[in-house]
Amino acid sequence: MNPTKVAWIALAAVVAVLVALAAAVAIGAFIAQKELRAAVPIVSQIQDEFGSDDRASLAASVQELQGHAAAARGAADTPLWWIAEQAPFIGPTLHAIRESTVAVDELAQGVLPTLADVDPALLRPAGGVFDVAAIGALAGPISTAAAAGENAADALSGVDLADTPGVLRAPLAQLTGGVKELQPALSRANDLMPYLPSMMGQDGPKNYLLLVQNNAEARGLGGIPASVVMLRLEGGKMEIVQQAASGDFTNKRATPIIPLDPEVVKLYDDKIGRWSQDATSTPDFALAADLSKAFWTETFGTPVDGVIAIDPVVLSYVLKATGPITLATGDKLTSSDAVQVLLSDVYARYPRNADQDKFFASAAVEIFDAVSSGDFKPVPFVNAVVQAVDENRVYFHSFDSGVESAFDGSRLSGPLPTSDGADEATVGVFVNDLTEGKLSFYTWMSADLVVDRCAGVPTYTTTVTFVNALDQATSDGLVSYVNGGRHYPKGVIGTDLQFYGPSGARFVGATIDGTDVAITTGEHLGRPVGRMWVVNGLQEAHTMTMTFEGGPQNADEAALVHTPMVNPVRTSVTEKACG
Repeated sequence: MNPTKVAWIALAAVVAVLVALAAAVAIGAFIAQKELRAAVPIVSQIQDEFGSDDRASLAASVQELQGHAAAARGAADTPLWWIAEQAPFIGPTLHAIRESTVAVDELAQGVLPTLADVDPALLRPAGGVFDVAAIGALAGPISTAAAAGENAADALSGVDLADTPGVLRAPLAQLTGGVKELQPALSRANDLMPYLPSMMGQDGPKNYLLLVQNNAEARGLGGIPASVVMLRLEGGKMEIVQQAASGDFTNKRATPIIPLDPEVVKLYDDKIGRWSQDATSTPDFALAADLSKAFWTETFGTPVDGVIAIDPVVLSYVLKATGPITLATGDKLTSSDAVQVLLSDVYARYPRNADQDKFFASAAVEIFDAVSSGDFKPVPFVNAVVQAVDENRVYFHSFDSGVESAFDGSRLSGPLPTSDGADEATVGVFVNDLTEGKLSFYTWMSADLVVDRCAGVPTYTTTVTFVNALDQATSDGLVSYVNGGRHYPKGVIGTDLQFYGPSGARFVGATIDGTDVAITTGEHLGRPVGRMWVVNGLQEAHTMTMTFEGGPQNADEAALVHTPMVNPVRTSVTEKACG
């Protein structure tokens, strides 16, 4: 045969294959984008249905989503599509679409059905007792869901949504966002499940110290642990076995109750080990747990298996699920007024410290009874806990190394990650009141982080504006326990702030109200720290900045964490524009 003719036939065959390939991919792309866009409103619907008691509607929505997800994956996850991904220019777009369909399908087929099948009633004790056997039986389904979540996360690991067509970018962002939110929680739940029955007292009683932090006197983790409760879990039954106030412990000690790292002493003074009220001063919750356990066992001798910390803001969220409660004093607490009552009104109603302790003890018992009785809506209760954890208002530390490892890296372990990973560099600002009153209730704070990557190495500048909102009339009307003027004139608020830089960074400089200042610096939790004091008179605001210089190891994304205050803290993270 004529060589020229052979060449033309071969070329025609190649063109035909390419046309067929392009047609197949085009048809697949049309189907995939159609199905993915159809899935978006169903995902929103499922999110609402998880918060309701209509399990039948939830199951129907999950089934509908599964149909769209399977169709999208079937259209895109094919050998022809994979071949087309190898082409220049269009290849990254096709890859991003295919992997996104895989992730959404894993979510729809492997994760959501498991979560939809979990009976919310298991989250609620019946007559004060959790069904430990039923909760333990969730280990298998949770493992299946976690594996599917891992597959979905792996599919998304190399996906840049910027590579996807504009018409698909928003739908994919919403769909894949669900994967990114669920997968870490599923993975952690899977790690925890083997330990959960034992934690709930299946093999014998477990004792947990509950620290109720009072944000009206700020400490780095939230507030002073003025109220301490011993919770016991045995066979799934949860009960309060003892309560204590900070005055029950041996404070004003000559030396710390346990040895302290010299760097911690430099940044926080040794009072964190000499006064039980100062145990929560640092963002290291493991240290706070060790200190709290030492104070408790010295005074009462009861073994401690773990430490939990919450604050009155958490209680206000929980009251959304339980509804209002009436205390033994006759006072009524609701979700809307609990913070005001517990952190302010109580001091005016009960000027004597002993009466305040009785009030707090009564509040703790009544709220505990409402939760342990199971007389609450489980989904709103879970939402309340999730919100509190997201705001760094709930912490947990176990003295069982296996249990603690299951929480490693989670928000429950502390506000700062053990070390910054490849995805995000974290800075922090932590507040410790020096006034020895309850004036943090009247403070407001904002925190802004600016990341400058315009030079060879990134710099991280945190700007904090701290405000004393007290006016003279309000100050004059406060009882001495709240506004005693022990270390400063009445109404004046002294504050000790610790600024943490990213892992491996170094301190550069600090200012107060635009003036350079010399400060104490050190290292804690593998991070550079700057310590700064500020004194705010009535209606006075001060602005502080702290700059750290990072290195090539620091991630492109940045996060800012802070002490959870009584009043909301406005925050922002900004990348400085270059050029």
